[in-house]
Amino acid sequence: MELKETEKRLLDAVSHIIENDGFTKIGVNRIASQAGCDKVLIYRYFGGLDGLLVEWAKRHDYYSFAYSEFIDTIKQSEKKDIRQIVKDVLFRQLHYLKDNVLMQQLLVWELSGHSSFKGILEERERIGYKLQEELNKSLDIGNDNDMSVAIIISAINYIVLFTRQYPKLNGIDFSKPEAWSRMEAMISKYVDFIFDDSKL
Repeated sequence: MELKETEKRLLDAVSHIIENDGFTKIGVNRIASQAGCDKVLIYRYFGGLDGLLVEWAKRHDYYSFAYSEFIDTIKQSEKKDIRQIVKDVLFRQLHYLKDNVLMQQLLVWELSGHSSFKGILEERERIGYKLQEELNKSLDIGNDNDMSVAIIISAINYIVLFTRQYPKLNGIDFSKPEAWSRMEAMISKYVDFIFDDSKL
């Protein structure tokens, strides 16, 4: 069996288990059984469970591929374009997380405090911050904006995860599309304020 095929089967097995049973059932034996291969291959190809999950996260974690998606736009942009770039990154994150059950499962498991898969967290932080650094460098903006963006990212994550269980938050019914449209509008206003041309 070729390496690519084996990797794909193992990664697909991780997705299947998480989607059906959540992260509590993740383990080398269960993954190997689901993939129909020897668990030794997890160590051979990925260095172990953590390595396999990091590779899996690269295919499902928004910021793992947001860098490659937006880096060219950032490098070719002028300072006047910064607000729209930041909005595009945040809007894409909102829609991706809202529509991606696997990513939601990953965040819930991490926030539960039971995650031992530090590699996923470290990879997300490394790539996410790399995008922020490139934005700062290419557009010559101050470092204070990283905290503002971190707060918006956290708000997106919390609202999406909270409304999975209970659709209403602060009287807003997030089961209705207009609630998400209002959220986008507010994100846009926050970004306009944070990245006001007069402050850059």
